[in-house]
Amino acid sequence: MSFQLFLKSLFTEPSFKPGERVNHISGGSIKRTDGCVVAKTESGVLVEWPRGGSSMIPATELSVIE
Repeated sequence: MSFQLFLKSLFTEPSFKPGERVNHISGGSIKRTDGCVVAKTESGVLVEWPRGGSSMIPATELSVIE
């Protein structure tokens, strides 16, 4: 059963809720840390960073901080 959930996760875009804390991971390395999701749009996810303002990031390049 868990293998099926894993396969499904490979083909679905992750969803993010406003207020979630995220890291930006691109090319296997962490680009930015401890961002806060502001909104999700068709263009990507708007994230506010502690330093550096905010930016629109593709959902596939974000990882939720748990």
